[in-house]
Amino acid sequence: MAGRPVDAARSLTAALDEIDRAAGSAPSRDRLELRCKTLITLALTEFMLSGVEPALARLVEAEALVDDLGDEALRARLDYQRANIHGRVGDLASAWDGLEGAVRRLDAFTESEQCSVHLSRGMLAFELLRPQEALESFAEAARLAHDLGGAPQEFMARHNEGYAAYLLGDIPRSLAGMARAEELESDVFTGPARLDRAQVLLEAGLVKEAVEALHGGLEALEGEGHDQMRAEFELALARAHRLLGHLDLAASAAASARETYSRIGATAWAAKAMLVGLLVDLDRQRRTRRGRERDGGQRAEATHPAADLVRQVVGVGDATVALAVAATADELTDTATELGDSELADSARVVAAQALLLAGDPGGANTRLLSLERVSTGSLSDELDAAVVTAMTLVATGDLASARRILVRASRRLAAGQEGSASLDLRTARAVHGARLSELDLDLAVPRGSASVLEALERWRSATDRLPSLGRPDDEQLAQLTEQLRAVRGHLRGEGDPAQVRELHDHASRLERQIRDRDWALSRSGGASRAVPVRVREAREHLGRVDRDLVWFFRHRGRIGAVGVVGGRATMRDLMPADRAAELAQRIRVDLRAAATHHLGPLAGAVWSSLRASATELDDGLLRPWRTGRGLVVVTCPELSALPWALLPSMAGRPFTVALSLTSFTRRASVRDEASRPASVHVSVGPSVPRASSEARTIVSTWGERARLAEPSRRAELVGALARPGVVHVAAHGTHQVESPLFSSLVLHDGPVFAHELQPTGVGADHVVLSACEVGLTTPRPGHESLGLALSLLSLGARSVVAAVSPVPDDVAATTMTRHHELLASGLPSDEALARAVAETDDVAAAFLNLGGQHHP
Repeated sequence: MAGRPVDAARSLTAALDEIDRAAGSAPSRDRLELRCKTLITLALTEFMLSGVEPALARLVEAEALVDDLGDEALRARLDYQRANIHGRVGDLASAWDGLEGAVRRLDAFTESEQCSVHLSRGMLAFELLRPQEALESFAEAARLAHDLGGAPQEFMARHNEGYAAYLLGDIPRSLAGMARAEELESDVFTGPARLDRAQVLLEAGLVKEAVEALHGGLEALEGEGHDQMRAEFELALARAHRLLGHLDLAASAAASARETYSRIGATAWAAKAMLVGLLVDLDRQRRTRRGRERDGGQRAEATHPAADLVRQVVGVGDATVALAVAATADELTDTATELGDSELADSARVVAAQALLLAGDPGGANTRLLSLERVSTGSLSDELDAAVVTAMTLVATGDLASARRILVRASRRLAAGQEGSASLDLRTARAVHGARLSELDLDLAVPRGSASVLEALERWRSATDRLPSLGRPDDEQLAQLTEQLRAVRGHLRGEGDPAQVRELHDHASRLERQIRDRDWALSRSGGASRAVPVRVREAREHLGRVDRDLVWFFRHRGRIGAVGVVGGRATMRDLMPADRAAELAQRIRVDLRAAATHHLGPLAGAVWSSLRASATELDDGLLRPWRTGRGLVVVTCPELSALPWALLPSMAGRPFTVALSLTSFTRRASVRDEASRPASVHVSVGPSVPRASSEARTIVSTWGERARLAEPSRRAELVGALARPGVVHVAAHGTHQVESPLFSSLVLHDGPVFAHELQPTGVGADHVVLSACEVGLTTPRPGHESLGLALSLLSLGARSVVAAVSPVPDDVAATTMTRHHELLASGLPSDEALARAVAETDDVAAAFLNLGGQHHP
């Protein structure tokens, strides 16, 4: 009689009367058991009709019978019903006690009922902020449901298992659980599942992917009756757009969500939407202030008065706007407190603190932070956001030492959050949550001088380079998807029909999405090796030993600054406006591409004149102030990425390495034990590359018996060669995928080799030379991380990589690369060998860079 509690109560009461009449003065055990079961069922009906007290009275009556019978199976059912009723009235502690009693006596239930018990326990564990217990219960419920063939229950269990893993901070396991749920054929409403997955993608730093998932979820919510679900999607979209800096879109989505929540009476959710809107208002205040600073051309100085430091770090907004935001946030704190929502109250206090800082009231901000209840949400992004506000408040109150300690702890926390993944994509994406912290760290370091700046830059730059190797297990599903993608790419190369080309491109895009989904879901295995720790002091000493200077560029307050280690001495310089540097760098890239890929005829003089003028201005602004003629280690910032440095006049013929960081350069220089290091050279030649075969044969001849030529080339051979120590040369067509850099590839005779395929084996090669167009390009990501084929090789273990950042004519590439190997075989380190090879050939060869570290043959 589901849905008809009055009829159910009447029938159950009549059944009790009949049992009592039939039993007489000496009821049998069977009659007592039947009466007990009836009372347990009637309790829920009484609750629905009359409330909790009559329901519990029925359970007390049933418990007396259980005690008399000594029946543990009946006690299990009694405990489960008690948990059900206590949970419905919000007495979660009593509900948990009841469920634990049921779990201790699971044998009393059928397998189907056991699945329901575990699902109930998992959901209650969510409410009690006990994600580990939730994870265990959902995993067991999923197993039982799978064995029973119960697809809807298995879907619920698998998905919620993934969400529990998310609450525990295990993003790979979370995405894996959700993916397994999506694979099930189950006629269930998937709106909440889509929303949960998008939330996990946001936490992972995969913000664009989360936006795509959220839009897809909104489109699937057809018809009436989904108002609250639509609002939840819009609220998540507001958060995503804010992370991307799309403030107008964020404000619109937050306002729409808030209006819906208010209309349907969802007070707490309306407050959450309002908080996001307030954060957007504060972001606009900061953006306006930064614009004024940039337009005013303010320069980064070596020292700042304390008041100026506070203004730069904390900011000064429109006091009226900031105070209004703070007042609203305080009201939301009160609302959340009345609702008993401690997590929401803490979020409102953090927003109020940010607003009061902008209004110039650090004392008020500190008061809000001191009243935090510190409710753990399990979210790394929430934790790091709170760290930003706390550190800024400490700066505003003059406690700089404590602020710096918080930043150091936050950098370690971010690295720990990245470490658990076996996906390079996921590791680099998650750095977005550290972007504001790294900016703040640099703000505090600049007034303290070059040594502090170097430490701050090291703390946040390319954290993935310092993490343990990925240690990703082989995965059959991933391998099958990759083979399908390889086949589709092969068909694309030979297809001329535009309609077929479009269809194949769509198919390739779908496969890439599936591969990324699977890649994200793989956890790092425990056997992965750890990176060798290197201190900044040790790295500076290493520069002296290899006769190199360092220049590390960074953006600060709209300017390009740099810290240099020249002749062993660290100094810091303010160099030029960041926008101008970015403009010149882009002109150089465009002009070099034109010079390398077009028969310019009479336009050649104009193109080269433009290129050299831009290179000279950039050289004067960035490099000449350092007055050094030694070889360089260059660490770039996004404005200067993929720059053909050898075209800058003071870099002509000078050996240089573009490194991920100072300590990364040093770590890659450690020499392997000669006795265990095979001096091998592997050369792979791809199809349809003019002069590649002669280039490869010349290189093999240069190295002699140590070299092996692979022509026709095979993917398995190249992957194996890259996994071993030695030198690897690849003369093949290559592509850099801007939107999906881990699908950047090298084309061999049996199809393309994708960057992501190298993750299971890692890269053990000492020196990798990619004689292919543009595979040295990278796609920058927020948080000082980038992705691309060459950078993937470095992140996976290669010591040094030579790759081009723009197209290079085949004849120029062949001449430059063969000369590079001749000089390398003669004993020159890789940066010097490349510098001399480039200087001896055509100017367009400047596209080749020595990346990562030095290789000493």
